[in-house]
Amino acid sequence: MIFRVFFLSIIILYSVSWNLVVIDGAKILGLFAHPSESHFAVMRSLMMELAKREHNVTVYSSHRLNERVENLREIIVEPEFPFWKQLLEVTGSQAGGLLKARELTEWTMQKSLAHTGATAVNYFLSNASLKKLLNLPINEFDYDLIIVDLFYTEALLAVGHFYGKPTIGLLSTNFENYMDRVLEQMVPTTCSPICYENYQPDAGFWKRLGVIRNCLSRRNQFTKDNWGAQESVIRKHFAHFKGVSDLNIATLQTELSVLLLNSHVPLLTPRPLLLNTITAGGMHIRPPRQLPWLLRRFLDESRAGVVYMNLGNEQLCADIPTHIMQLLLNSLGKRKERVVWTCHDHSALKDLPANIMVQHAVAQADILAHPHVNAFLMNGDLLSMQEGIMRHVPMIGVPIFRNEVRNMELAVRLGVGVHLNYDNLTETSLSWALQTIKEDSKYQLTIRQVATTFRDRPLGAVETCMYWMDYVLRHQGGADLKTLGVGIPSSQLHLFDLFIYYFAIALLSISVLAAAFYGIMILMRKREIGKMYSKLS
Repeated sequence: MIFRVFFLSIIILYSVSWNLVVIDGAKILGLFAHPSESHFAVMRSLMMELAKREHNVTVYSSHRLNERVENLREIIVEPEFPFWKQLLEVTGSQAGGLLKARELTEWTMQKSLAHTGATAVNYFLSNASLKKLLNLPINEFDYDLIIVDLFYTEALLAVGHFYGKPTIGLLSTNFENYMDRVLEQMVPTTCSPICYENYQPDAGFWKRLGVIRNCLSRRNQFTKDNWGAQESVIRKHFAHFKGVSDLNIATLQTELSVLLLNSHVPLLTPRPLLLNTITAGGMHIRPPRQLPWLLRRFLDESRAGVVYMNLGNEQLCADIPTHIMQLLLNSLGKRKERVVWTCHDHSALKDLPANIMVQHAVAQADILAHPHVNAFLMNGDLLSMQEGIMRHVPMIGVPIFRNEVRNMELAVRLGVGVHLNYDNLTETSLSWALQTIKEDSKYQLTIRQVATTFRDRPLGAVETCMYWMDYVLRHQGGADLKTLGVGIPSSQLHLFDLFIYYFAIALLSISVLAAAFYGIMILMRKREIGKMYSKLS
């Protein structure tokens, strides 16, 4: 019996080992040019996990990982590029700050983002450490995989192209319609309009016509402004590589091995996606860590609950208008709950009510995990919304930009938050929202259901990312995942040329029939006229 069990065990182990592909530690390069701290939270989480899995990781970024791991090397590009300051200067909004920028048209904002994004990548690649990297001979560039962020930073894809290495893209924002050219996942516009969440599939003709015009205009603008600026950066920093003059962003995007999206249902509306476009929403959220003693005691002692407030990493407290600051302090200072406010320029806040604590060092997700936190006052950005849902904390959103407004509209539809209009914000409306979130139990019940749906997938967000990164390493860049539609012109992809062909045939057929009909009519008319003349004669 013992020998039989031993024999079967050997067979099982042999069978498993025969089908198991083992990935040894790979050399992985992370290039993260976008200077936003909130965006980098996604990159930080994945790079740390890769290092813990015994990969040799090198990261170029403007932000530190804040943890030391033996097989992880970080090269800091400093000073940090002032992205938002540069954006405000480009738009002429520096006097009014972000509140002035929110008044810009969508066209102006997209054009300014394209210019500022290209400037940020140019600044990043101009760093001495990056220049040294890009001057390496091809045979000395020994990285197995390159990971880049994709937020107006598409020029970074040229590194993988010229060195012949598989590249994975990370997108920490919403996957907008005008980004569909990434991996050539072009779908009919009616399936994927600009404002997808507000669009009804059974919309009438004129509604669909307006949507299509909007989509095509946005796509063309994105291609012209962003791609053109990124291609200029490529020609500048990769001039020593052969074929750089003919390279374009469309080609680079189709070479991506995998695109990782930091979103998932129900926050991501279902839409057609390719096999190598992976939804992994919440990849920046890790298990909560212990809070510092002073902050933990402040939260523990608040029996009435805690309101956590963070109006965005880019929204400095010093830039908040005086009347808004006053109504925030007045409304929150009157409440029984304690308030924790995350503000990076906390020294700008003076004479705070006794129930408000200002901090800037502790991660937001760790604070939201405390059981006494029962309301989240925020600006409506996607990453914060995911953290609020995962920690079961209903939200009150005071959005500034259009994408934040769309996020809060989604939160309202899901039943996990309240949307307050910034222009109409008052002490009364804020107090009403806080009281509604606290007293209406449906918000707590609904957010738990939404969180369950958000988590319900075969693997967690980070595990999903790790699987597909290993897949690319195992299968020589994952070429088998790439669509056959890569490189096919849009006219052929959407069968426009066939529609024109059949339309031409139909038009020709109608023309022939019409000509025959009129020919017969003319002949009949001539015959009748001939009969009339014969009778008269």
